[in-house]
Amino acid sequence: MQRHIRILHVLHAFSHGGLENGIVNIINRSPDHLVHELCFLHRGGEFLQRLERPVRYYELHKRPGNDVRLIFRLRELFRQSNVDLVHTRNWAGFDGILAACLTLRPAVIHSEHGRDIADPDGKNRRRNLARRAMAFRTSKFIAVSRDLYRWLKGTVRIPEEKLLCIPNGVDTDRFRPGRNLELRRSWGIAEDEFIVGAVGRLDPIKNHAGLVSAVRSLQLTGYKVRLVIAGDGPERVKIEKLLASSFVQRPILLGARSDVAELYRAFDLFVLNSFAEGMSNTLLEAMASGLPAVCTAVGGNVELVQDGRHGILIKASDDMALAEAIRQYVRSPEMRIAHGYNARSLIVDQFSLEQMVHSYISLYESAAA
Repeated sequence: MQRHIRILHVLHAFSHGGLENGIVNIINRSPDHLVHELCFLHRGGEFLQRLERPVRYYELHKRPGNDVRLIFRLRELFRQSNVDLVHTRNWAGFDGILAACLTLRPAVIHSEHGRDIADPDGKNRRRNLARRAMAFRTSKFIAVSRDLYRWLKGTVRIPEEKLLCIPNGVDTDRFRPGRNLELRRSWGIAEDEFIVGAVGRLDPIKNHAGLVSAVRSLQLTGYKVRLVIAGDGPERVKIEKLLASSFVQRPILLGARSDVAELYRAFDLFVLNSFAEGMSNTLLEAMASGLPAVCTAVGGNVELVQDGRHGILIKASDDMALAEAIRQYVRSPEMRIAHGYNARSLIVDQFSLEQMVHSYISLYESAAA
């Protein structure tokens, strides 16, 4: 019988997002000897409802700015909970590493899943110095894309023996091709309209404003293109104002949804217009669902989408290029179908959820040994 390994995941909150989705998948598919707990520096969130097993969690309600007391509260939590591993994620969870420096155990793993709008290129000197300084207390730094791996190695200068790349994975049984005409009709969308879909957190780094602009320009030139956005986040009010302006076919903002697999089957095209990306879970889901993708040539996007084979890559912040890429798919159903088929094949072969979960299980077992 294998001994239990207790893992405490430290992150900001547990609302809708790709990082949070990955944690849910790891917990739900872990063997019984891995016991997961969650520590939210701010608060939990709706993703707690997606957990399929009992999980203890802590909400620390971090104060705005630098909350020094939080570091000591985390240290006490590490001691009292008697966990074997602490797994922190992104800059928002970095307080967990600082707290671990005040105690000899547990072992620490840190993951980088992407960057925020405050440092989209990962060049913030203060942050990178902190990452490098804390490397002595961290067993492994995990990058979810080769781009992030190269950044941790070259820019942050983390020793390569501490680096590991574990790409995100997707459930290819849940996310599969199909055509949900009933959902399209429920939105009041005509059969001859072309749906451009976007799914994800409404965050400045996702540049939904550029997508809105591109779709509006296509409508003004006579194309029956409808924009559907699913997600929630800090940019929601701003996006609602943008969508309230004049459109030939008014965009639809769905908010956070639990039926995202069905949403993809109602779309004709998926767009990811980010300024920066780690490895997008929604891009993986869309491609697994047989959708071609138009996305910016940043971060892990270029590791998933080969231009002209699985979708079209564009330069970030180029609304005209985005509009032209969407137009190509509207005018060529054959290209849309071919690129969608290629996208699905790539994800099934190389980015399955089983591969990702197996990699994390092996990591946890070796780090706790």
